[in-house]
Amino acid sequence: MKLTLRKYQTEADGEKIRQFLREVFLLNNHREMSWPLYRWDYWRWHVNENIFKFNLSAAVFLWETADGRLAAVLNPDGAGEAFLQVHPAFHSSELEVEMLSAAETQFATTQAGGSQRLVVWAQGNDWARQDLLARRGYSKDENPEYQRRREMSLPIPEIPTPEGYTLRALGDVDEHPARSWVSWKAFHPDEPDEKYEGWDWYANVQRAPLYRRDLDLVA
Repeated sequence: MKLTLRKYQTEADGEKIRQFLREVFLLNNHREMSWPLYRWDYWRWHVNENIFKFNLSAAVFLWETADGRLAAVLNPDGAGEAFLQVHPAFHSSELEVEMLSAAETQFATTQAGGSQRLVVWAQGNDWARQDLLARRGYSKDENPEYQRRREMSLPIPEIPTPEGYTLRALGDVDEHPARSWVSWKAFHPDEPDEKYEGWDWYANVQRAPLYRRDLDLVA
C-alpha cells in the first residue's frame, strides 16, 4: 500500500498520534512494541516541553494512507535518538528502510571526529529491524531495556506506610513549589541548589491529558 510521509502540523496531529498509539498497544497485546500512550504524553508535555524543546513540526513525522489513516510515526526522545512506531497492519521492510533513512537524516548527531551517531531501539525479537540495523553499520548497545508485566487481576500486596509518614494526593497549586523541589533533588542529587530553576515546569506536566492529581502521590 502506498503511504505518504508528512510532518507534524497541528495539535490535531498530536491527538491523532495518541489514538494511533492506543490502537497499536492493544493490537500488540499490551506489549510495548511502540510507545504506550503514557510515554508519548510524558515526552510531549514534560521531556520535550521542559527539556529538549524540539519543534514538533520539525521533529515528528507521520506516514499515512490515502484516506488519512496513520500507519507509522517517527519521533525522537532526546538528541540523537529515534523511535519508530509502526502499526502492525502496515509493517514492511520498505517502510522500515524509509523510516530509518528519515531518522538518519533528521536525528543523527555529529561526533567530535566527524562520525555520525544515532540510537535506534529494537525489540529483542524484532529480527527484521535488527538485521536492517546491522546491515547499515549499527552496533548493538550493551545496556538493554527490560520490560516487565504484571496481571492486573493479581491481588495488590499490602505494603505498610513507613512510620511517621502519610501518603496522600498532591494538594493545590500552593504545593507545587515543594513538589517540584523534591523532584529536582531526586533527579539531580549532585547538582548545586543554585542550578534549580523553579517550579513553573510542573504546570506543563499537569497539562498532559493522562495526568491525574489524585494519582500524583506525595508523602
